[in-house]
Amino acid sequence: MSEEPREKWDRWPTEFRQRALERMKTSENVKALAKELGVARQLLYLWKQQAEGRKMASEPDASEDPRDRRIRELEKRVGDLQGCLGQKTLELDFFAGALRRIGESRQKKGKTGATASTPKSAGGCNRKVD
Repeated sequence: MSEEPREKWDRWPTEFRQRALERMKTSENVKALAKELGVARQLLYLWKQQAEGRKMASEPDASEDPRDRRIRELEKRVGDLQGCLGQKTLELDFFAGALRRIGESRQKKGKTGATASTPKSAGGCNRKVD
């Protein structure tokens, strides 16, 4: 139908939208229909939502109580913080286990954990730079 590409700011005529929605009802493959019409598949579903009078997910409800919105925001924040806390707990467990394994391997070798000093390394401090 559309032979020339449309720009972002170019609006689709209402009658074109209505015909597209009618075809969408009978179409088995919405992706193919969208390609044929030269529009994005998501745009067809957006037009369908608008035609049905449903709100978009991004639209705030004007009749919604601000306290309910605040509660929802705080619940989301609590969920995010719980996720962060869980991640930090996992990291702590990982590093505690790694530290425990290092300590066990040193005990098996009979070492005290102090750095070893050899004559070669001790003399290295007095070397001159070339």
